[in-house]
Amino acid sequence: MSKGFTLIEMLVVITIIAILTTISIPLYQGNRKKMVLKNITNKLAQDIRKAQEMAMATKEFQCGIPQGGYGVYFVKNEKKYILFADCDGNEKYDGGIEKFKEINLEKEAQIYQLFPSSPLTITFLPPDPTTFINQTTTFQSAKIFIKIDNKTSSVEVLSTGLIYVK
Repeated sequence: MSKGFTLIEMLVVITIIAILTTISIPLYQGNRKKMVLKNITNKLAQDIRKAQEMAMATKEFQCGIPQGGYGVYFVKNEKKYILFADCDGNEKYDGGIEKFKEINLEKEAQIYQLFPSSPLTITFLPPDPTTFINQTTTFQSAKIFIKIDNKTSSVEVLSTGLIYVK
C-alpha cells in the first residue's frame, strides 16, 4: 500500500479550500470597511484631543500664543478636516495663517453629518479649557458622523470637553 494521496483526495481538498475562500472574501471586505471606519473615527477623536491638549498647554503657534486657543473645523460632505490655532480669538476658523494641519480621510470615507450645523467649529480656550461649539458655549455637544458606504460612526464632543467615540 502506498503512503501518498490519490488524485481524487487532492481534488476534494482543493475544492473545499476554494469554496471556503469564495465564502470568506465578501466577509473580509465588510469587516475591512468596519475596521477602516473604526480607525478613522478613533483618529478623529485623537485629533480633537490634540487640539484640546494644545489649548491646555498654551502651545505657541506662528502668531504667538493663540488668543482663542486651538480647534477643529469640519464641513459636511468633505473628505478632510482642519486643526487650527485661533489667532484672533473669535472662536472660529478664518483660514490662512490659522491652519495648523489639514487631515484627509481615507478615500472611501466622508464627513456625513454634523450637529449642530455645517460648517462646525469646535474650539478649546485655555486654561480649563472652555469648549466653544460654533462660537458659543450654549450647545451641550457637537457630533461628527463619518460614513463609508452604508456604515456610519460618530464622535461626540460635550461642552464639558469630554470626547466619545460611538
